[in-house]
Amino acid sequence: MNHSISNYYQYSNTLAAGAQPSESDIQALKDKGFDAIVNLSPASARNALQNEASLTEKANMHYVHFPVDCSNLRPLHYKTFEGIMRAIHDKKVFVHCGGNIKSSNLIHMYDVLVKEKDEEESLQTLKKIQNPEDKWFEYFRSFGMKGLR
Repeated sequence: MNHSISNYYQYSNTLAAGAQPSESDIQALKDKGFDAIVNLSPASARNALQNEASLTEKANMHYVHFPVDCSNLRPLHYKTFEGIMRAIHDKKVFVHCGGNIKSSNLIHMYDVLVKEKDEEESLQTLKKIQNPEDKWFEYFRSFGMKGLR
C-alpha cells in the first residue's frame, strides 16, 4: 500500500494498524478496500485529525472513536476494544492511535485472547512494531496472559 501512515503494520487481509492517518491516507485506505477505522486517540492528541469522523464517513467507511488513556489502563479499555473488534469482525479494519502503541498492544491482546494465537508468536509481531513498556506486560497478565517479554 502506498501511504504515508507511520508505523503501519498489515496483520492480515482484513486488519491493519498504524499511527494517525492524514486526510489523504483515509481515502487511500478506502481505495484499498478498508471498511472501518477505529481511532483509539483522544481528540486532544497533538496529531489528531479534527475532522476524522466526517472524513471517514464521507469516504463511506464506518468510524469508531474510543479514546484510551494508556497512562491509566483499566480492564474496561480492553473489554471495550474487544467488543468493538467483535462487532466489526466481518469488515476490513484499520486501527490507529497517535503512534500505533495502544493499537498494536490491544491487537496483541485480541489476537491471543480471542483469536487464540500463540502468545509468543503474537509478541514477535508486536515487537516488529514497537518495544512495549512494562505497564503493558502487567496489563497483559491482568487478563490471564503470560505477559511474555
